[in-house]
Amino acid sequence: MGDPSPDEAAAASVVKDAAAVVENAAAVVEDAAAVVAAIAETVPSVERRRRPRRARHHEARVHWKHIAIYVPILLVVTALGGIAIWSFIERQSLVIAPEPLPRVTLVTADPRSPLTASWVRLLTAAEMEPTLVPVEQVEALQGVVALCDLAEVPAPLAASLAEHLRRGGAIAILGTPPATPIGTLRLVADHGTSDNAFKLSETASPILARLNPGYELPVRPALVAFLKETPRMHVDARWRTNARAVVMHMEVSDSRVLWLGLEPDALVQPNNAQIMLMLRTAFRWLGGQPVSDGAIGEPTQARTMTPDARRLARSERFAFSVERLKDKSMFGVRLANRGGRPISNPTVQVWLPPGVTQVALTGDWIMKRGATISGNQQDGACVISLPSLSRNEDRVMKVRVVASRRQ
Repeated sequence: MGDPSPDEAAAASVVKDAAAVVENAAAVVEDAAAVVAAIAETVPSVERRRRPRRARHHEARVHWKHIAIYVPILLVVTALGGIAIWSFIERQSLVIAPEPLPRVTLVTADPRSPLTASWVRLLTAAEMEPTLVPVEQVEALQGVVALCDLAEVPAPLAASLAEHLRRGGAIAILGTPPATPIGTLRLVADHGTSDNAFKLSETASPILARLNPGYELPVRPALVAFLKETPRMHVDARWRTNARAVVMHMEVSDSRVLWLGLEPDALVQPNNAQIMLMLRTAFRWLGGQPVSDGAIGEPTQARTMTPDARRLARSERFAFSVERLKDKSMFGVRLANRGGRPISNPTVQVWLPPGVTQVALTGDWIMKRGATISGNQQDGACVISLPSLSRNEDRVMKVRVVASRRQ
């Protein structure tokens, strides 16, 4: 049988969470009943008399005294039951709204050029399903716009692209950037021969989330564009020897820009899992979807997402994810220990949609217990951390958008 659909998986997760809540509530009631039984055994039995007591008010006082012993226990059981029911209701709100990979419109001056064809093949292999549009046939711009093999941008298209960025849209530039400025965006590059490999950065990045820090991908030397870097650029990969940029991302106000300077046909392993994951993650980030990466270990290293802490998370089978919920102002964050032993300081860094300026943990106490959330970090991200996760423990939390520039 094939893998279950996202809806089936979500339904199964809800049933599993509900069963867990019911089991916890049953355990609480069982423990409370045991306490009540233990107290009842310690209460002295009422003395039996042949004749009734003369003062009936004495009997009444003894009766209420015995009842009063059970009142605090009943209140505790009621409170715990209420918490369990509240937790169950909160978990029902964790309904994920699956987001497909964003639409990609690939604009080119020559649809028959080898470079354009190679990028269409690579993006298709990464499940992007790009739509190839000649530059003279571009109409309304939606989703992620990719520019490929386009030396100059016609003035009407440049104006449309500038407006697309102003509205918070995203642009990917594949290969040599066009000489024409797009609003305030202008990338400049020269050309040269690439090295025989490029290396991914070890710094945490929304483009490299879940990838192995410092991973190297072999390529055949080819003529490529060498980007001239500026301070606001975040370089995600460099050529092994000459250290020129291969992958770069940056934000312009609430819009996002990605540059990919590699030659797809030069990849020695075009279907490499790391390059496929990088492309999907990069375009998810471009499309405004939340992206996450995880780390464990020493507290400072985990919370700063050092390379060693992220490598340790992968080796210890720390699982994590972030998904948008049906309430668009909410995100569900899952942290799970799939390894064979407890892990310390499980931490998830979440890169939020553009424009989000502040978030907070929400939901019931059971969800939030022990969790901390930091202020926004670089690239509009937040960091969520727990003290530990025991073996096979699975924690789900809700994050609410508190403030956004688009409100």
